[in-house]
Amino acid sequence: MAARVAAEEVPANDPMKPVADGIAEDLSRTGNDPFEAVGKINDLQNAFNFAMEANANLLEDPALAALA
Repeated sequence: MAARVAAEEVPANDPMKPVADGIAEDLSRTGNDPFEAVGKINDLQNAFNFAMEANANLLEDPALAALA
């Protein structure tokens, strides 16, 4: 419930709105099981970390420097 309330506070024109809505949706499926909710948060954090690291690696790739 708290995640849904937080997602509703994100403005509709914010590019992170779909992410906030998705997180709220994922967490709403856990019901009242705090362990499942923490597991989902960990999964989302792992995915986010992977994406950020992959993006950083792409930014450092000299083969892609010409595109910048």
